[in-house]
Amino acid sequence: MSSGYLYAVGAAITWGLVYTLDQRILRGASPFTLLFIDSIITAVVLLPILFIDRSSISSLFTLSGKTWILIILSLVLAALANFLIFSSIKILGASTASIFEIAYPFFVVIFTYLIFQTTPSLFFLLGAFLIFSGASIIVLFH
Repeated sequence: MSSGYLYAVGAAITWGLVYTLDQRILRGASPFTLLFIDSIITAVVLLPILFIDRSSISSLFTLSGKTWILIILSLVLAALANFLIFSSIKILGASTASIFEIAYPFFVVIFTYLIFQTTPSLFFLLGAFLIFSGASIIVLFH
């Protein structure tokens, strides 16, 4: 199994724990407060790693202007996505919010097709259909 799959499964497990903790945190904090604290803690945790990993520092100076624009756009969208999911978790609870958020692979496929002209495999489409069918059943009968 590729390490990429292990990272993806690790991310899914970690996000599951994060959503669970966020549900409790958001009882007493606003989504903006959590997002702000999240950003500060992320910077504090990652800053020492940036200085330890010399290639990360040098790559900062070799990025093209177009790459910087994409990075800024990606970070703004990530902040918006986090705010939206935090708000959803606060209102709906972690379990229900996560059911809706699993739709993001569908949008990844749409956007990668529209922006990069990549097409998913038949097996991906079949799996996505099954996932959405299952999520629809959960939402409809929850």
